[in-house]
Amino acid sequence: MDVYIQKCQNCNSRNLRNILARDDAQRVYVQCRDCEHFVARYVLATGGYFHEGRDYESFLRTMMLDSGFSSGRDLKTVFKEVTESSEIGFVDAIEHAKKKYGDELP
Repeated sequence: MDVYIQKCQNCNSRNLRNILARDDAQRVYVQCRDCEHFVARYVLATGGYFHEGRDYESFLRTMMLDSGFSSGRDLKTVFKEVTESSEIGFVDAIEHAKKKYGDELP
């Protein structure tokens, strides 16, 4: 796994904000809080947005926005799987980041 802690290309700050925009796709725009420079844009894959600490209804709204969910699997099972895999992925990403950047992450 490659990990990168993003920084502003304009001023090198790591003080960034994510702005989630939902229309035909879900996009994350990254802006520097220090110089207000536009840093990056990410387009989330269908079903790719998961917000830790939000409830099942929030997950359903995201799935409805994606409108690409056609599986017959139980949505509660999918929610549980996404919750667990997100937590595991986050821990894994932090471990890799610490190996790359040290214990004091930028």
